[in-house]
Amino acid sequence: MRIPIYKSVYLYLTHACNANCSFCYRRGLFERHKVSTLGPVKMSKQTADDILDFCFSKLQLAPKFTIYFWGGEPTVNFEIIRHVMERFPQMLFHMNTNGALIDERMYEFFSRHRNIGITWSFGNCYEKYGGPQGKAEAEPWMLKLVRENPNHNVNFMVVEYGRLKKDFDFIARNITRSITIDLATRHDHKPEDLERFAVQYFELLIEHEKDSELFQTLNPALHSNAYVREFGFKAQVREFHFCRTGLERLFIDTEGGIWQCDNMYICRHNRLGSVYDGIDYSKLDYVWEIDENREKYLGRFCEDCELYKRCPRNKCLGLNLEHMGNMLDPEPGYCAMNKVLAKVIDKYIQLEKEKREGVHV
Repeated sequence: MRIPIYKSVYLYLTHACNANCSFCYRRGLFERHKVSTLGPVKMSKQTADDILDFCFSKLQLAPKFTIYFWGGEPTVNFEIIRHVMERFPQMLFHMNTNGALIDERMYEFFSRHRNIGITWSFGNCYEKYGGPQGKAEAEPWMLKLVRENPNHNVNFMVVEYGRLKKDFDFIARNITRSITIDLATRHDHKPEDLERFAVQYFELLIEHEKDSELFQTLNPALHSNAYVREFGFKAQVREFHFCRTGLERLFIDTEGGIWQCDNMYICRHNRLGSVYDGIDYSKLDYVWEIDENREKYLGRFCEDCELYKRCPRNKCLGLNLEHMGNMLDPEPGYCAMNKVLAKVIDKYIQLEKEKREGVHV
């Protein structure tokens, strides 16, 4: 039996959320299960203490072990966030939040604690506020937090394809230059919309290619083997990349149940144990096997695909399980997004080749 070394634990603080985004991946949890079967709506202080005591006494932890606050909307249960951070001031923390509940009290608390990185999710900016500017104006304390602390960033979830450049530039000029661009995995991205996204994304690459900070954020090479194969970073290539679910991080629910990740929790598949009963590590044997034989397992349904062995973001076993009933069978919508992103990467690689050839002429 092999024992993983964990880099992080995700504390699922609450089922509750104040946003109700149409494309939220958490909807899958409540479509499959009654809330009453999922444990308390909010994690208690006692459970949080039990979880962290378990982590520090029973798990093998990496040196920079990080505690993630997850939900639902984690600030719905702010008292637990404050309790955990005050009890373990030496730890590293991270939180994803829609930002709407951040008030002056929370702002003052997070401003005093520089050991937390906060990702401000802009997933609901169009549905609720009409765009990034409206969200920034409506959530002033969150805006102030992100502007003042370089540890914080914005995750820009794109669903208005024709506005990508304009809205990205607004965020970069007025909020933060630490931005991640993403496409919602549970949204119906039509082929023509994905093409519009690809064109604007490529234009952003060209526009910001001399701005090292923004270019690092945008660079699609961060998600692809194609770039590193072309330009010499062979050691970084991992064919059939996946997150090694359960081998580097754990997800722990509101009553102390332990899961490989939040997507596995949606399916209620392969519960590993609890902080009260311990972990059955034999349930991770198949993940070790996949990790060591990626082509055999992760390539099983992909041999005829144009992106075989170079898929930018392959694969989320939990996402596949939820949508296809099989952890190894890729979810078609996710594949479609990857193919669009691959086109952008190919354009960028060709541009880089032409530039390099021009330099050497």
